[in-house]
Amino acid sequence: MTSQVTRSHRFRRVVRRKAFWGLISVPLIIAGICGWLTAPLEPPSASGTTPNLLAAPPVRAEEQLQAWPTTAMEGDTATTLLLSSLLSAQARLEAAGGYRAVFRKTERISGKVGDEQVMEMKSRLHPFSIYFKYRTPETGKEVVYAVGRYDNDIIAHGVGLSRKLIPRIKVAPESRIAMLGNRHPITDAGLAKLLDKLIHFRRLDLQDPEAVTLLDRIPNPEGGEWLRSIHTHPRQNGVRPFQRVEVLYHPEHRIPVQITSYEWPQPGDDGTLKLAERYSYDELQLDSTLTDLDFDPANPAYDFTRF
Repeated sequence: MTSQVTRSHRFRRVVRRKAFWGLISVPLIIAGICGWLTAPLEPPSASGTTPNLLAAPPVRAEEQLQAWPTTAMEGDTATTLLLSSLLSAQARLEAAGGYRAVFRKTERISGKVGDEQVMEMKSRLHPFSIYFKYRTPETGKEVVYAVGRYDNDIIAHGVGLSRKLIPRIKVAPESRIAMLGNRHPITDAGLAKLLDKLIHFRRLDLQDPEAVTLLDRIPNPEGGEWLRSIHTHPRQNGVRPFQRVEVLYHPEHRIPVQITSYEWPQPGDDGTLKLAERYSYDELQLDSTLTDLDFDPANPAYDFTRF
């Protein structure tokens, strides 16, 4: 009997010991995983600037902009005028070197249009760098990407419970995590990439007799006008990603401030245009003084720190 009691006592001690170490090890394992996912931050540079990793291309002198039509204009004349305006806008943006804006985006992903996302934005053209701080829906979330820093990966942090579990992540721009809730990688974001695409497609339009370009003007909320271009295509041929695209331009420098794109209709559709994506650049500020520190997660004004 005594032997049985002793064995039972030893068994209970072993069970208690294993339970104790099990309770201790689970948080340690979670902490280890979180630490592995949380990339260490480099200290911010003392000067806040470093030599450019990519030399800026030469900027051609801006040409006198041709007057935008006061009534609707179509055809090659409209496309040629628009292409000239886009090239001038590209030169203006290059001369600025960077900008700040309130960026808004709405995207259809997996057939469903998501809520509008609103974020404060900074972008520098050379080396390409971009920073977002969300206003809605994930208030306080920050994302930064800069060519030549952190292995050309994104540094980001979430909010709420995810922020407590994983304070900060470092992921490739086209990784599954980075692409969650996004139609395009961060490397495609910004006005410079948008202008590149618009210029590319307007050059295609001049060689495509079926492409329709219309230029006009519409009122803006401040009581002025936006310049507008509308682009439609009758047939899907694999070259055009959207059936209809509408672009709004600033009346002074003609940099695009909003682009709205609509999906190609599918069999069974009722003919209603379906939004694919809309991107807006509100409160655009050109010629902003931006340095490396603006795109450094170690910036003390940001919230990328571990806790």
